Amino acid sequence: MIKRISLEYLVTVAINMVVFFLVAQLLDGQTVSASTGIQLLELNILISMIEVGAFNLAFRHRQQPVTAMTHKVEGMLKDEEPAHILLRKDNDYYELAMAINHLQTHQQKVLRAKTQQGEELRLLLSYLPIGVMVIDRYRKVEMANSAMAEFLQTEIRERRHPYTQDIHQFELVSLISQVFSNKQSQRKVITLPGMPTEKRVEASVIYTSTSEDFFQILVLLYDVTEIYAVEKMQMDFLSNASHELKTPVTAISGFAETLQAGAKDDPETLNQFLGIIQKESKRLTELIQDVLSISRIESQSISQQKLSDVDISELVDEQLSTLQQMASVKHIVLVNQIPAGEVQRTDERKLVEIIKNLVSNAIKYNREDGSVTIDYEATEREWTLKVTDTGIGIAQNEQSRIFERFYRVDSSRTKQVVNGTGLGLAIVLELVQSLQGQISVKSQRGVGSTFSVTFPIKQQQ
Repeated sequence: MIKRISLEYLVTVAINMVVFFLVAQLLDGQTVSASTGIQLLELNILISMIEVGAFNLAFRHRQQPVTAMTHKVEGMLKDEEPAHILLRKDNDYYELAMAINHLQTHQQKVLRAKTQQGEELRLLLSYLPIGVMVIDRYRKVEMANSAMAEFLQTEIRERRHPYTQDIHQFELVSLISQVFSNKQSQRKVITLPGMPTEKRVEASVIYTSTSEDFFQILVLLYDVTEIYAVEKMQMDFLSNASHELKTPVTAISGFAETLQAGAKDDPETLNQFLGIIQKESKRLTELIQDVLSISRIESQSISQQKLSDVDISELVDEQLSTLQQMASVKHIVLVNQIPAGEVQRTDERKLVEIIKNLVSNAIKYNREDGSVTIDYEATEREWTLKVTDTGIGIAQNEQSRIFERFYRVDSSRTKQVVNGTGLGLAIVLELVQSLQGQISVKSQRGVGSTFSVTFPIKQQQ
């Protein structure tokens, strides 16, 4: 600024000096003397100083709005919020200042909307059960939600970093590499290690591009473990049901054909075969009844319960009396330890099915001269029935599967062949859940098992 003023001052002095000499010659018509020249020079210096000062003062005054608008635009570029520029309407820069003020207001609205959208997106992604990760063209992670961190069993940093620091599963890394190479989206069901069990996930790696030079990779992971489990359960159900139906039907058909071929003429063989046919027919009937029971339970909603006040001890006594003949075959003692007068509001028909199936199972898988004990506990919020036997017990690795339809404990390890459809505990589970209850089992091989069913206490409405 000093250099600029100095230059202006020198130019002004030179111009004024020339003008003064020309004017002096025109007025006197003579050559200007030395003394007159010195006087003109002194006068020129003084006048030049005044001119330069006045010019810079006027220039600075006129430049103030331009400087203010420049600082304002620079502040807006830095996402700052400088104050609005206020000028008189007759100012030459009034329209420009108003336009900048309006631009700042619009920019602030856009920034607030963008910030709000960013927060909403971040909130949505944090609660989204689908794992989401965005990878830029430099193969670095721009963003990932908490579900993705849970799927990958790692902590994902917020700062940009190579995606290979988070993803170590070979199939997923290979899938992402293919998308980077081919620039085409890919989808595949893969297995991810997890705690306590591994997970089956549908991995979608999506290629997105806004221009030829700019693109991103979007990785989505969706848990399909339960879907695969349900599909496997359905396949197992069909396979096991076909097998369980085929066995008694084949036996009935085979022995009937043998009788028709002439075996009926022998009274002893006839009675033996008819006994087998009757036994297999009963087994087939039980299987069909159990399948129909499960179908009926699934088709009923919780709102269809027929609630009534039930004396639990009295109800258990009735069921134990019904099953006493079955227990006497193996000399098993049935014990009801529920205090008399314990009344709960529940669906009596469903509770009867639960008790009957649990006690009959406890008898079937018990040892000779064993016992089955039914206990009862209650708190302010829930009540529990416990069926304990002194039987063969259930191995730890099989306890999570005993409620599956048609699942049977391996008879080669129990050394005990037990007849049944394999649907009893599956029916119990469905009935307990329909009553909003829970079922659990504690068992030890060679010692016995305890099945506990817990229900919420329901008040009279």
